[in-house]
Amino acid sequence: MTITIVAPPASEPVSLAEAKLFLRVDHNAEDDLIATLIGAAREAVEAGCGRALITRRVRESLDIWRREAVGGAVLSLGPVGEVIAVRLLADNGSESVIDPERYRLEGHRDRPRLVFASGVPATLRAVGGVEIEYDAGFAADAADLPLALRLATLQIVAALYEARQGEAAIPEAARALMRPFAPARL
Repeated sequence: MTITIVAPPASEPVSLAEAKLFLRVDHNAEDDLIATLIGAAREAVEAGCGRALITRRVRESLDIWRREAVGGAVLSLGPVGEVIAVRLLADNGSESVIDPERYRLEGHRDRPRLVFASGVPATLRAVGGVEIEYDAGFAADAADLPLALRLATLQIVAALYEARQGEAAIPEAARALMRPFAPARL
């Protein structure tokens, strides 16, 4: 399984100005560093809660249909707003687009999955035979993102900023803010 970002998020979950205010930084000398820390913090929050924060379009490539998705495929990234296309790829480079009438999206937020009413289509090659393109993310922009996830991002930015020359752990308060957004476990 691989995920390729087709269209990146339009923004970060917090702005440079918000991060500088949170850090109590009133100069511009470290703007590039702080912007980098915001991106790293977003990635940490996304990994910590298992979800995309700001909506982006991704293409997920599977070798086979995943067994834990009865009659379909569990998608790796959520919440899923829309499935754009499901394609089967052949060794000769051809592709077959599956009619959207053949599948439905279930569990948009928790363990999003594609379910096929009439059984999963046969794959046409052993490696990377299935491509699913979809939009994933909590919100289109930072203003619509849950406040707890924005605050978790700021806390991680602060931890990274303070530990620039050492090791930084994700603050426990940030973990607590992310916990309610983690997918339900099976």
